[in-house]
Amino acid sequence: MDAPDRDSPGPSGRPGRWVLFAGVYAVYFAFGVVALSIPPLVGEVRADLGLSRAGMGLALGAWQLVYLGSAPPAGRLVDRLGVRRAMVIGALVVIASGLLRAAAGNLLALWAAIALFGVGGPLISAGAPRAVALWFDDRRERRVAVGVYSTAPALGGMVTLVLSNSVLMPLTGSWRWTVVIETGSMALALVAWLVVTGRIRAPMSSSEADEAGAAGAWRVLVRDPRIRLVLALGLGVFFVTHGLGGWMPALLRTHSGFSSMAAANWVAVGSGVGVVVSLWLPGKADGRRLPFILSGVLLFVSVALLVVLVAPTVFDPLPVAAAGVRAVLVPLVLVALMESKAVGPHNMGIAYGLWFAVAELGGVSGPLAMGWVADTDLGFGGALVLMSVACVFVAIVATRLRGAGGPEVGSVSSAADVPAEERP
Repeated sequence: MDAPDRDSPGPSGRPGRWVLFAGVYAVYFAFGVVALSIPPLVGEVRADLGLSRAGMGLALGAWQLVYLGSAPPAGRLVDRLGVRRAMVIGALVVIASGLLRAAAGNLLALWAAIALFGVGGPLISAGAPRAVALWFDDRRERRVAVGVYSTAPALGGMVTLVLSNSVLMPLTGSWRWTVVIETGSMALALVAWLVVTGRIRAPMSSSEADEAGAAGAWRVLVRDPRIRLVLALGLGVFFVTHGLGGWMPALLRTHSGFSSMAAANWVAVGSGVGVVVSLWLPGKADGRRLPFILSGVLLFVSVALLVVLVAPTVFDPLPVAAAGVRAVLVPLVLVALMESKAVGPHNMGIAYGLWFAVAELGGVSGPLAMGWVADTDLGFGGALVLMSVACVFVAIVATRLRGAGGPEVGSVSSAADVPAEERP
């Protein structure tokens, strides 16, 4: 994949973009595998380490907590190093996180191992949208690409949910070796990424993304009303998706009486629903439709959670699967960010780093809040009500996108804007 001689893409877009996109997808898929390596094994981990539900919730939210501080500098690092190097570093740190999880002997060690994921993860989560923004020039194709790559962590998590209790635990007899095997997926993805991007020249130099420029970009972003609204939506969406993602298998075991394998499999079915919707819906979410689509999905998830609470247990798999549409919430909000006037090639990494930092406030508080409520007399029923109400509140906020400035793909790049070494 040599860089083309011409400075601007042809009518069909940048050559080789889908091949390079495949490398992004592989790394983001493994990101999801490692991120969800613990939730399907919560029962085994708690029993082995002697953890309460609140303690387990604290550990599950550790990497989201670290994201709060690491995402902004990670975004700047992506702008300075380029996508290739940033994602290599991120993948290596994620591998270290997975191996240290498997070696943890107490709550502190488990928390630290999971927290390390929050150091490497932002380089991947900020690098993926930057890659899409740089390599995909057509607006509709770009929205489709956002939806497609957003399915990668969901599919990775689905594979983890299905294999952890049904294959890997019976095979190894150990939650620790199960986590080690799952961490191996990131090592394979890293090799694939290095092969796919091997003929791209060295990443852009730090002189092209200096600290003064970064400070100016911060000020422009936080002053923009649409950006502030998108940041608030990110916080709310992560509160819901991370809270449910971390606790749904345990909820089905405790609230609905499912076995570990059945709970994980039904949550995986929900992840599959989310993947299908994420492949289709973002391409339909132009500026006029986006607020209504986002609000509609949130209200649908809210209703599905209440059905889990009130319906007979035998019917719980249906609303659990339906609630899997929540997976499309993140790509929809990322489309809103990507198509904001204030976001351009000069500040993409910073914008995504800022968004993930704010969003992870919800990523931290979601699992912690669910664990805390579940430990009270309200149990997981109260936790479901909490998440249902949160969905309604975020849906109301999403309707304000209509009045926060017209969408415009600010990240459409010209040849002068895009570093030559990041052109496929």
